[in-house]
Amino acid sequence: MGAGLLCRSWLAAAKAPEIWRFVDMTCHKLVFSKGTGTLCAMAKVAIDRSDGRMESFWAQQFVTEDLLDYIASRANSLKSIRLVACTYFWYMTLVKVVDKCLLLEEIECSYKVMPEGFFRYLGIVCPQLKRLRIHIEEWYDSDEIRHQMEMECRRQNGDGDEDEESEEETAEAWEARKNEVAFAIAESLPELWLLQMAGNSLTNKGLYAILDGCPQLECLDISDCSNLHVNDELRARCSNLKHVLLHKQQNKVCCPDFHVIGEKEGEDYRLTMPYLSEDEDMLYAEGGISDGSYGNYWEDY
Repeated sequence: MGAGLLCRSWLAAAKAPEIWRFVDMTCHKLVFSKGTGTLCAMAKVAIDRSDGRMESFWAQQFVTEDLLDYIASRANSLKSIRLVACTYFWYMTLVKVVDKCLLLEEIECSYKVMPEGFFRYLGIVCPQLKRLRIHIEEWYDSDEIRHQMEMECRRQNGDGDEDEESEEETAEAWEARKNEVAFAIAESLPELWLLQMAGNSLTNKGLYAILDGCPQLECLDISDCSNLHVNDELRARCSNLKHVLLHKQQNKVCCPDFHVIGEKEGEDYRLTMPYLSEDEDMLYAEGGISDGSYGNYWEDY
């Protein structure tokens, strides 16, 4: 942000590699007020100044495939990468970063749907992974959306007869679909000791697979996982863990590692509301509405 412009001593301090070991570009209004290109350029300067010693890189919304390639080629000392609501990259690009950064212990990719294949690749290139965070909004059921899209494609292409298309999905097929990610984690990442997957579609069967496949697990966040049935068996299976956040749990666990960075955290709404008010006035003027109703204009807007 220009601290190095103050004087020569500040410039020297701003260029010291030790300053750039931990770079956090989250929870700041700058993320929401600058363009993607500007933020990526700032991140690249930080990476260059770290001189290969960067250990943590946290970013929100703006990360692209080009920036991930830049990280992979210049930040081999990386131990933690947290990407919050970053949607401008293909998951295999992140796998390439993990493959180059052999010291990685923590990965976050929240508010972005990652396929089960991503976690299987993680197990191949980073079996020593300790912390994984993959939060997603509870309402967004990617498996169900994908299933509906596949059914619609079948109908449009005329595949199968009407009876086959209208046949309901079996309970076994439904449960297998909901637990794809859980099974992939259980089979691929045995060294995990922290797992946060709030809003995931897994069922009790998927959770039990994770508990069996990840014997080192100590901290588990499965809040807002609406397909889970919190019964006596589930509580008993989780009793050996140090910290657990269950679905619909009232008393939050006091664990600093469970801190969640919100998708819009840091946005200054005071900067956007004046523009919204101006747009509302424009809608009134264009619509010629004097009774306080918006008609169809607000819906179009």
